[in-house]
Amino acid sequence: MQQQAMAQNNRQRADVTLKRIEAALGRCDKGSYGYCLDCGEPIDRRRLEFDPVVTLCVGCAEAREV
Repeated sequence: MQQQAMAQNNRQRADVTLKRIEAALGRCDKGSYGYCLDCGEPIDRRRLEFDPVVTLCVGCAEAREV
Protein backbone atom coordinates (compact mmCIF):
# COMPACT_ATOMS: atom_id res chain seq x y z
CA MET A 1 0.00 0.00 0.00
CA GLN A 2 2.77 2.42 0.90
CA GLN A 3 4.64 1.62 -2.33
CA GLN A 4 1.52 2.37 -4.35
CA ALA A 5 1.11 5.71 -2.63
CA MET A 6 4.76 6.56 -3.26
CA ALA A 7 4.47 5.57 -6.92
CA GLN A 8 1.35 7.69 -7.33
CA ASN A 9 3.06 10.64 -5.65
CA ASN A 10 6.06 10.28 -7.96
CA ARG A 11 3.78 10.18 -11.00
CA GLN A 12 1.94 13.31 -9.85
CA ARG A 13 5.24 15.16 -9.38
CA ALA A 14 6.37 14.08 -12.84
CA ASP A 15 3.09 15.31 -14.34
CA VAL A 16 3.46 18.71 -12.65
CA THR A 17 7.06 18.98 -13.84
CA LEU A 18 6.04 18.14 -17.40
CA LYS A 19 3.27 20.77 -17.34
CA ARG A 20 5.75 23.40 -16.08
CA ILE A 21 8.18 22.52 -18.87
CA GLU A 22 5.45 22.65 -21.51
CA ALA A 23 4.33 26.04 -20.19
CA ALA A 24 7.91 27.35 -20.33
CA LEU A 25 8.25 26.15 -23.92
CA GLY A 26 4.98 27.90 -24.75
CA ARG A 27 6.36 31.14 -23.27
CA CYS A 28 9.47 30.67 -25.44
CA ASP A 29 7.26 30.40 -28.53
CA LYS A 30 5.36 33.56 -27.55
CA GLY A 31 8.51 35.51 -26.71
CA SER A 32 7.56 35.95 -23.08
CA TYR A 33 9.99 33.43 -21.57
CA GLY A 34 12.16 34.94 -18.85
CA TYR A 35 9.69 37.64 -17.85
CA CYS A 36 7.79 37.64 -14.56
CA LEU A 37 4.14 36.71 -14.97
CA ASP A 38 3.13 39.17 -12.23
CA CYS A 39 5.10 42.35 -12.90
CA GLY A 40 6.42 41.73 -16.43
CA GLU A 41 10.00 42.53 -15.51
CA PRO A 42 12.85 40.25 -16.64
CA ILE A 43 13.65 37.37 -14.31
CA ASP A 44 17.29 37.33 -13.22
CA ARG A 45 19.37 35.05 -15.44
CA ARG A 46 20.84 33.23 -12.41
CA ARG A 47 17.33 32.41 -11.19
CA LEU A 48 16.43 30.99 -14.61
CA GLU A 49 19.66 28.98 -14.70
CA PHE A 50 18.78 27.47 -11.32
CA ASP A 51 15.16 26.71 -12.34
CA PRO A 52 14.46 27.22 -16.06
CA VAL A 53 10.69 26.92 -15.61
CA VAL A 54 10.34 29.58 -12.90
CA THR A 55 7.60 32.11 -13.67
CA LEU A 56 8.15 34.87 -11.11
CA CYS A 57 10.96 37.25 -10.26
CA VAL A 58 12.34 37.09 -6.73
CA GLY A 59 10.35 40.10 -5.56
CA CYS A 60 7.02 38.78 -6.78
CA ALA A 61 7.73 35.28 -5.50
CA GLU A 62 8.52 36.68 -2.05
CA ALA A 63 5.38 38.83 -2.11
CA ARG A 64 3.24 35.74 -2.77
CA GLU A 65 4.77 33.90 0.20
CA VAL A 66 3.59 36.53 2.68
